[in-house]
Amino acid sequence: MSFSPVTVGGFTITSAEFVKAAVNLKGLPKERLPQVAFLGRSNVGKSSLLNTLMGQKKLVKISATPGKTREINFFKVNNQFFLVDLPGVGFAKVSNSKRDEMADFIREYVEKCQDLRGLVYLVDIRHGGTPIDIETVESIRATGCPVLVVASKRDKVNQSELAKNLKLIQERLSLPTKPICVSSFKKTGLEALWQEILNAINGMHVGDDDGTGAD
Repeated sequence: MSFSPVTVGGFTITSAEFVKAAVNLKGLPKERLPQVAFLGRSNVGKSSLLNTLMGQKKLVKISATPGKTREINFFKVNNQFFLVDLPGVGFAKVSNSKRDEMADFIREYVEKCQDLRGLVYLVDIRHGGTPIDIETVESIRATGCPVLVVASKRDKVNQSELAKNLKLIQERLSLPTKPICVSSFKKTGLEALWQEILNAINGMHVGDDDGTGAD
């Protein structure tokens, strides 16, 4: 499949491809490349953001039913690293047993995948950080995995709501500074996010990994 290079947020993507989906640790890619994973509540705009970051429209499938994705999906970028799409948390239409099973798989992946360099956790800017967001971010931090909290759907709020909710997210999730705020629709905030992703891939400090680091 042909691929025309595209620059997004100052980063040039020369190739982006879906490699595989995994339902357990045995299914992870054999290729030992750095990985940065994306997680967030269902319907937080994770798939849209991944498509936008990779300069694609339909590479990451956007489900009409939030919470439908039940695997970990791996996308190889520039033949250098993987962006990883994790199942959404807080699945409204999934049985409790299935939800727990997926939560266990995500936890096992975060704890045991040796190639995982960091995790981007998306919070819907309109909601200012829910109890599920707080609980999930705290559990990720407890594993020792660097986590960067990013506010999504910037285009859905006005300027005053933006300032108020960024402050709420900062306070509720114990962040040292206000989070990066992105919009897949308007393509805003992508340069700062790509910089953090590349920092993680290169083994540098990721934004707010333990709630005490610098932005």
